[in-house]
Amino acid sequence: MTSLLTNISAMTALTTLKSINANLDATSNRVSTGQRVSTAADNAAYWSIATTVRTDNASLSAVKDSLGLGSSAVDTAYNGLNSVLSDLQNMRAKLQTALQPGVDRAKVQTEIAAIQSKMKSTADSSTSSGQNWLSVDSSASNTGYQATQSVVAGFSRANTGAITFSTISVEVGNIKLYDVNATSVNTPATEGRVTATTSLTGTSGFASGTANFSGTNEVAFSLTLGNADTATIRLNSATLASAAGNLAAVTTSEFLNAVNNQIAASTGGTGIAGQVSASLDSAGRLTFKTTATGAGTDAQLTFQTVAASGTNALIDVGFGTGVAATDARDGNGSAAGTTAGRGIIDTVDGSTSFSINTINISNLVGTTGDNTLKNIITQVDKAIASVTNAGTKLGASKTQIDGQKSFVDTLMKANDRTIGILVDADIEEESTKLKALQTQQQLAVQALSIANSGSQTVLSLFR
Repeated sequence: MTSLLTNISAMTALTTLKSINANLDATSNRVSTGQRVSTAADNAAYWSIATTVRTDNASLSAVKDSLGLGSSAVDTAYNGLNSVLSDLQNMRAKLQTALQPGVDRAKVQTEIAAIQSKMKSTADSSTSSGQNWLSVDSSASNTGYQATQSVVAGFSRANTGAITFSTISVEVGNIKLYDVNATSVNTPATEGRVTATTSLTGTSGFASGTANFSGTNEVAFSLTLGNADTATIRLNSATLASAAGNLAAVTTSEFLNAVNNQIAASTGGTGIAGQVSASLDSAGRLTFKTTATGAGTDAQLTFQTVAASGTNALIDVGFGTGVAATDARDGNGSAAGTTAGRGIIDTVDGSTSFSINTINISNLVGTTGDNTLKNIITQVDKAIASVTNAGTKLGASKTQIDGQKSFVDTLMKANDRTIGILVDADIEEESTKLKALQTQQQLAVQALSIANSGSQTVLSLFR
C-alpha cells in the first residue's frame, strides 16, 4: 500500500542513514584522535582508569625531575670533594717535604696557603640549583639550612587512594667541608646493640624450631646498662606460662615476647624498662638494643649469661653455652652530647690548634716544631680519610638515585602501555570500518532518494 501521508520506506531509509552517520562520526573521531575511548561517554570504566594512570604518570614525571636535580646536586658535591681530596693529597706531600732538614718552611707555607685558598674556592663554588652541601651555615639563625637533604625518589598510590612519596636522604652534616657556624650543636645518642652469634633456631634448645619449657628447663641472663641499671631475665615454665600456648613447644616469637615482658616488668630505680628492647634480626639472632633517645643517654649495654636453676638448663640462646657461663658481650653506642659546628676542613684539631684551613708551618722550628708538623701531617691524613668517606657516601647516593631514575622511567613507560591498551584505537581496523561506513552512507542516501521519489510515481496516476 502506498500512502500520501506516511512514507514508510523513506522513514526506514532515514533511520538507517542516521545510524550510519552516527557510526561514521564515531569512527572518524577515532581515526582523527587515535583513541577509541576519548571521553567518559565512550567507556566510563576505561576512561576513569586511564585518567588515574595519566595523573600518576604526571606525578612520576615530577619525581623524575626531582631525581635529576638531586643527581645534579650529588654530582656537583662529589666533584667538589674529589677536587678537595686531590688538594689535600698535594698538601700532605708539601708538608712531608717540609719535614726534610734545610727546607724553607715559609716558602712551603706559601704553597700551602694557595692550596687552602683553592679548596675554599672549590667548596664555595660547588653549588647546584642554589644548594651547596660543602660550604654551609648551620647556625640556628639560618632557617634555610637542612642537615639532611631529601631527594623525592618515588611515588605510589594505595588501594585506598592514599598517596605516599619515598625519599633518598643525603646527610649534609657528614660531608660538609666548611661551616660558618662555630658554636656547638646537639648530637643525639646512638643505640647500644648486642647481637647473638647464632640464630635461635640454630641453638640446641630451639633445634627443632621450638623449645621445651614444660619441665625444669630454664634460660637466664642479665642485661646491664652503662648507668648501672640492670635486670636478670629468667625464662622457665612459670615465667613463660602467660606468653606461650604450649610450654612443650615454645616458639621463638613466644620466647621473644616473654623476654620483652620481663624487660617491661623491670621497673624501679635501677630497672631497665623502657631503656632496652629485644628483637630477632633478619638472620633470626636474638638482639638487644638500647632506646638511646634521651639527652645524656648512656648507651653501653652488656649481656651476660648467668647460672640457670633447671637440671636441664637451656643456657644457649646464641651467645654462649654452659650453666656457669660468664660470657659477656658489650654493645656500645654513644651518649647524646654536643659537637663543634664545623666542617671537615675548618674544624680545629686539639693536637695542633689548627684547622686544615688555617695550617701555618712558617714558624715551626726545632724539635717542638718538628713534632707539631708531624701532628699536622696526621691531621691532614685524617682529613683525607674523612673526605674519602664523604665521597663514598655521595657515590652510594648517586648510585641509588641513578637506579631510581631508571626504575621511574621504566614505570612511566609501563603506564603508557597500560593507557594505550585501554584507550588507543586500532587504526587498521578503524580505517577499514571507515571505508565500509562511507560506502554504506552512499547506499543509504541513494535508498532515501528512491523512497522519496515514490510520491512522484503516485502523482503520475492522476494525469
